[in-house]
Amino acid sequence: MKRTVLFASTALATAALTATSVARSGGDGASARTPTVTGVEWRAHSVTVDGDTVIVPKGSRAGLRFAADRRTVTGHDGCNSFSGGAKMKADRSAVTFGGEYESTAMACYPPDHVDVVPPVGTYGVMVTGRTLTLTGPDGRVLVFER
Repeated sequence: MKRTVLFASTALATAALTATSVARSGGDGASARTPTVTGVEWRAHSVTVDGDTVIVPKGSRAGLRFAADRRTVTGHDGCNSFSGGAKMKADRSAVTFGGEYESTAMACYPPDHVDVVPPVGTYGVMVTGRTLTLTGPDGRVLVFER
């Protein structure tokens, strides 16, 4: 009798979790969740400007983090830390950078300095696995990994 009750309880719990999962995904089994972008330390991987790609050196501190409020960004360019406005769309498909950043002002040069501070504009956001790609209005592409 105890085994039958345990089995029935387990079956009910599994069915409830499956139903909840399908309901959250829109009912067709495909995931409808927005990608995780905020609250993650994104380490710079590469920067492409005017068709020229620079790979960020291993061990660089360059990267950024979007705040959970989807309104600010903080980061590091490998030499200086920065923070500023970055309004993320609710569906995480785009982010608009305001361009007014606060920053430390240490003098440094490549390879320590990596130009990961996004200029003013709205950037497309794409998350694939552990990679975040920001594509700017000027064609600039910033690639980050977590």
